[in-house]
Order: sequence, then structure tokens, then C-alpha cells
Amino acid sequence: MSRLRLLAIAGILYPAHIFAQTPLVEINEGQISPPADYQLVDHAENVRSGSLTVPSLAQTQERFARIPGAANLVPSEKYSKEYAVGFKDMLANTPGVFVQQRYGEESRLSIRGSGIGRAIHLRGINILQDGVPFNLADGSGDFQEIDPLSSRAIEVYKGSNGMQYGASSLGGAINVITPTGHTATARNTFRTEGGSFGTLRTNATAARVYGDTDVFASVTAMTSDGWRDQSQQKKARFNGNIGHRINDTTETRFYLSYNNLGQDVPGTLSLRNALDNPKMAPLNNNRNDYARDIKSVRLANKTSFILGDKVLDVGIYGAFKDLFHPISIVVDQESQTYGGFARLTGHGQVADHRNDYTLTLNGMAGKIDALVWTNVRGSRGVKTGDSDQLASQIDLYGENQFYILPQWSLVTGLQLLHAERDFTNNLNQAANDKKNFDAINPKLGTVWDFDKNAQFFANISRSSEVPIFSDLVQTPIVGFVPLDMQEAWTTEMGVRGQRDRLAWDVTAYRSWIDGELLNYTTDPSIPTATFNAGDTIHQGIELGFDMDIGREIVGPRHKLILRQTYNLNDFRFQDDLQYGDNRIAGTPVHQYRAELRYEHSDQWSVTPNFEAVPGGGYVDHANHLKAPGYAVVGVNATTRIKEGVDFYIDANNLLDKRYVSNYSTITNANVVGTEVFYPGEGRSVFAGVKVSF
Repeated sequence: MSRLRLLAIAGILYPAHIFAQTPLVEINEGQISPPADYQLVDHAENVRSGSLTVPSLAQTQERFARIPGAANLVPSEKYSKEYAVGFKDMLANTPGVFVQQRYGEESRLSIRGSGIGRAIHLRGINILQDGVPFNLADGSGDFQEIDPLSSRAIEVYKGSNGMQYGASSLGGAINVITPTGHTATARNTFRTEGGSFGTLRTNATAARVYGDTDVFASVTAMTSDGWRDQSQQKKARFNGNIGHRINDTTETRFYLSYNNLGQDVPGTLSLRNALDNPKMAPLNNNRNDYARDIKSVRLANKTSFILGDKVLDVGIYGAFKDLFHPISIVVDQESQTYGGFARLTGHGQVADHRNDYTLTLNGMAGKIDALVWTNVRGSRGVKTGDSDQLASQIDLYGENQFYILPQWSLVTGLQLLHAERDFTNNLNQAANDKKNFDAINPKLGTVWDFDKNAQFFANISRSSEVPIFSDLVQTPIVGFVPLDMQEAWTTEMGVRGQRDRLAWDVTAYRSWIDGELLNYTTDPSIPTATFNAGDTIHQGIELGFDMDIGREIVGPRHKLILRQTYNLNDFRFQDDLQYGDNRIAGTPVHQYRAELRYEHSDQWSVTPNFEAVPGGGYVDHANHLKAPGYAVVGVNATTRIKEGVDFYIDANNLLDKRYVSNYSTITNANVVGTEVFYPGEGRSVFAGVKVSF
């Protein structure tokens, strides 16, 4: 079915990479040969090594330095001394990652334009914790289950660099690493923080090593009234793991996570109200108590074996989630997701040349018991939907890195993917449907260490993104909407490195996409509709620069670090019958963030920051309406009261700027409603204290 025909039907349905992440301050992320005066400054990590199942950050950064493409390792030191609630804070300085807050942890998250039109939840990026997916088996996902206070680091794999984690989409994968008894920064921590909007959050962690066994546990509780009406939060989280070294070559680790999350949904506004009355919520959101409440349990095991010059990691997991989501309807879902993986990595010689290889098998399956009710003041009314949604995916990925010269390697990879979607409508059997998807995604890349501390990389790869159930099932169409996979060829190249006082990460990419899965809002209260576009182009530049500018100014024991991140997002239709060469709505063309950190002998620091989106971005594919650009400033300050006691204060949007932080996409602002804007939060101040012992 043509894109135009599908669009017409849908319109009827409803009126560095590692170097850019603080290499000069917290951690030298991935340097090929780090200078002596920029060694790791996380003291706990210096004395605590990793283990077989969870390597140390130093070991992880060595692996990242061999990736033939853009990838980032973000240590928790980057966001641990500020009020971080989600990816917006955790990945603020990560080149190539677009993440803007809607409310609470809910954000629009996109890497290189993947899933940019998604107005609700997540699509196009695999989100994982310790290698275990947060996404459901069909690829959809939420943000709320991620706890920044229970993370040791975040791995960002852009595009094909995430294939080892089962990612086949344009966006790639993000993996949140939980501390262990070996890698936690302290044996015990207690943290309490609070501030604007009636916010209070507490966290306690414990890490122990008992001979061959290590244990880590983290508990977080939070409550907040929220800045806007109908944006209250009340949340409790637990994350823990226990590892045991069976012998010198085998270790196993068990993970347990629990979440009880209550989040009200404030909804979107017209542009005028977003700027003039930003705290308000639409009448229906208040009257029908829009919310997204989640209860979830995740269990997993990972076991690692050393087999001579090879390492084999195997794992299994199960995730169980109860979603109660009153919006214009009441979405009432129980989901079960199961899966496993096996990853073999090895090092050897081929014709007297170094040769490294990876072979990964991922498999997952899940079922969603999906009920839909009318919304009666936030409660279930009349049942209007009852379906079983079964999804499964299996993928095999192999990668080989052959060193033509000691400083120059050639990387080849291949992913084979098979996915199934099986839908049973328990109220209307005529709507039952089933569809299979298959893909072959090759990859070819190179890494060249042209200097002791500098590297060139390049690759070309293919990606294939399978539609999720909310894309395939669109009432009143009977059965699946005839959507195809989104397929793309992407090429990227860049340089990364560090020399004296400058660290850099520069990547340029271009994607040729066939059948891009685009979303648009048909009505602010109705979930997004999806269609396959024709040919589209995503291209851009991802820049990260860190510079130590103050050694002579402030002295050798002090630091003055300027960090800058810039993203150019040029996403367009190509000769489209309706939209021509218009820009694809959803992402601003330019994003810039900078911060200047002054650090006084590890005792205190002050960091003003600046974020700008000049020119804004288009809200509709017809390019008739833009969200206005904005610039906001903030400041973070920390001090060490005494050994083991740290205090911080975090102030955001100091000038109380009224601006639009996010918006849902629409087809044509001259035809459909434009109540699609999320106002950015006003001035806020948070403070916290962390005790480590």
C-alpha cells in the first residue's frame, strides 16, 4: 500500500563517543594511551576491579576504544552530584543523543532521528539494564523503570554498534550498568535530596564482598508534586544483584529489580498556553485523572566462563509488568517478557595478525494481555478492547576485527533477524492477524590509531526496524495496518582522541531510509498513528569537545574545564508526493550545550551550564508550524564537607525562561489541532547530601 493511501486511511481513523563524556574530569573514557596526569579520579574504582560478569570501567573503556563507530561510556560521576531523574540529565552531554523531557522521567529519546515522531512511550532504541532489555518483546518501552541512583555507568551504542545487544534499528542501544559489590564506589551510601515542586528523594545502597561472593543492593523512594498540574509522582524502586565466583574461570550473577511507580500525566497544550499558562493541564487530564502507573519485577542471571583465549557469557531473564494507564481511554496491560542470550568473544591470530571476534545469539518472547476501557474519572468504565499480543524475536550477530597493521583494523559483521507478531482480538476474531519479519543486516568498518591518543573510525551498515503493536493495530482498521519494516543504510565516520588539554569526538553520518516508520498525532487525546514514508534522509554531525583551559589561571591543583556538545540534525523527506523535500517534524536542526566546571582540589566545584536550541524545530511534516527556539541557563555546585560527606545544589532555568521543551508531531498545522506542546519546567532548585562509609 502506498504511503499516501495509508496516510489517508490513518487520517480518517481519528478527527563518542567515550571521549566526549568528561575525559578530563571524572574519567579518561576510552583513551588508547591515557596521559599520566589524567588517570581515573574515581578513587573507589581505582582500588576496586571488576569481575568476570561485570568488568571495571577501565576494562570497559578499553573495549569501547575498539568500536568502529560512535559509542559513549558515561560514568555515574557525571550525574551523581546533581538532581538527575532520567535520561535528560544522565545523557545531557552525550553527542548524537536527542533527549528532551516531557514530564517526570518521560522524554522524547532519539538517536540519529530514530523514532523521532513517537509522541508516547519509546520505539527505535533498545534500552537495557545489565544487558537485559527494558523493552517489551515487540520493541516498545518506557523510561520510568530506570533509576539513576542505581547505576554505575551508561553505555550508548549508536546504530549498528548496538547489534550485539539485539538492536537492529537506526537508533541502536543504551545499556545501564548496575554497580556490584566489586564496582560500587563505597560499601554504604545514604543520600537524601529535595527542593522545588515539593520534591523529596532518598536512596540507600550497600555493597559487600564475602570471599568469592559479592552483593549490591539499592533502594530509592521519591515523591513530588510536580511543576505542572496533574504531574505528581510517587515512586519506589529496588535494584540488587549477587555474584559468586565458582572457580578461577567461572562466575555467575543474579539480578532482581522491583518498581512501584505512580506518575500523573499532565498532557500537551496549545503553543500559546505552553508559553503563557505553562503550569496548567488540559481539563480532561484533570477530570479523568490521566496517569501512567507501573508495577514491575525483573529477574535475570548472567554466567561468564573463561575458555582459554575466549570468554562465553550466557544469560536468561524474565520481566513482569502491570501497566495502568488512564488517558482518553484506560490502557490496562499485564505483560510477561522472557529471553536469553549467549555471547562468545575471543582473541587469536590469523596469518600472524591479531584477530578478535564476537558471536552473539539473542532471543526474546513476550505476551501482553491488553485490555482497554472507557475512562470514568480515572477508573475503568466499559470494556472496549481485549486482546492478546504475542511477539518474539531471535537474532544472530557475528563480528570479526582483523588487524591489518597493529594500528589499523578491518571490522566485518552480519546480523540475521527473525521477528513475529501475533495478535488475537478476544472481542472480534475477524481482527486477528499475524505477520513475520526477516532481515539480513551487514556491517563493514575500520579503526585506525593514527596517533598514540587519537583514532579514526568509519563504517557502513544496514538496519531493519520491525513495527510494534501500537503501530500495527490502529482502530477501526480490522487486522494489522499494512506496515513494512523500516530499512536503512547508514555510513558514519569520525575522529576521537585527546592531546594535552583537549579531548574531542567528531562524527558525521548519513542514513538512506526506505519506509521510515513515522508517527503523528491526529488528536491530542488519542495515541499516535503510524505510516511508512517513502525515501527519507537522516544526516548530521555529532560534536563533543572538552578543554582544560585553566591550568595556568587557577594552578595545577585546580581545574577549569570547558565542555561543549553540538548536534546537527538534518532529517528530510526525499521527493515525497505530499511533503516534497520538507524537514521531518520532531527534532530541532541545531542543539548546543556547554558547561564550565571549576574544581578546587577535589573539595568543591561550581559548574554553570547553558543549553540552546536556536531556531526551534518543525512540529508538522508540512512545515507550517515551528516550536520556538530557546536558551536556558543553570548552575551546579558541590562541596565535600568532610571525607565521605558530599553536598550539592542544583539550580535549573535560573532566569525562569518560558519555553517549549518538547512536542508531538502532526501532519499539517493548517488542518489538524495544534495542542501538542510540552512546556519546559520553570526555575527549580534542588539540594542533596550523600554520605559514604
